[in-house]
Amino acid sequence: MLTTFVGRARRAIKPALVIGVAALTTACASREQAAETGDPFEPLNRGIYSVNMALDDAVLEPAANVYTTVTPEPARDGVQNFMTNLNQPVVFANTLLQGDVRASVETFGRFTVNTIFGIGGVFDVASAAGVEQHQEDFGQTLAVWGVADGPFIMLPVLGPSSLRDGTGRFVDRYPHPLNWNAEYSQSTWAWGVRGLNGLDTRARAQGVFTTMESTAIDPYVQVRSAYRQLRASQIANENGDAFGELPDFSADYDEDE
Repeated sequence: MLTTFVGRARRAIKPALVIGVAALTTACASREQAAETGDPFEPLNRGIYSVNMALDDAVLEPAANVYTTVTPEPARDGVQNFMTNLNQPVVFANTLLQGDVRASVETFGRFTVNTIFGIGGVFDVASAAGVEQHQEDFGQTLAVWGVADGPFIMLPVLGPSSLRDGTGRFVDRYPHPLNWNAEYSQSTWAWGVRGLNGLDTRARAQGVFTTMESTAIDPYVQVRSAYRQLRASQIANENGDAFGELPDFSADYDEDE
C-alpha cells in the first residue's frame, strides 16, 4: 500500500514540476526579451497600439483622406509651413539648451523672417533665402545631456515614444506659442490649430501607413523599430524625415523571435 501511494505521488509530482519549470523558463525568457527590446511594457503597449489603429481606421484616416481631397496641395503646404513656423520657439529653446549657437541664430532668424514676410509662416521665405531649418525638441536635448531613452512606450493617440521623449513632449508645451497664455491655450481657436496640425500630419503619413500594412510581418515591431531609428537619426542631427521611407526593421524583429 505504501509503495502504491509513493508511486502515485511521483506520477502527480512529475507533471507539476515540468509545468513549473516551463513557466519559470517562459518568465525568464520574457524578461530577457523585454531587456533586449527595451520594451518591458509590451503587452500594454500592444493593447494601446491596437486601440490607436482602431481609432485611426474609424476616424483619423477617413478624415485625413477628406482633408487631402478637398484641400489643394499649395494650401496643405501652407498649413505645414505655418505649423512648422509656430513650433520654432520650441526649437529655439532647445538649441539654446544644447549650446548650439549657430542653430539658435538660424532658428531665430527663420521665425522672424517667416513670421513677418511669410504671413505668419504660411510661406517659407527663410528656406528660399537659404536659412537652414533645424528640428530639435526636449527629448533630443535630454539625449544630448546624456539621458538614456528608457523603456519604449506607446501613447494613446500620439503613438510611439519613450520615457525620455514622453517627458520631452510635456516640457515642450511651455515654449510653444499656443501655451504662452493659459486662457488662450484652451480657446477654440487654439484647439482648432492643434486639430488642423494633427489632421495635416496624419494626411502626410498615409504612405507610411500603407507601406506598413502591406509589408510588415508584425506592424507593432516595425513601428517600434522605425521610431527608434528615426529618433537616433534626429539626435545625430541627420534631420530624419518622419514620413519618409520606413527604416529597416528586420534586425529588431529577429531579436523578438
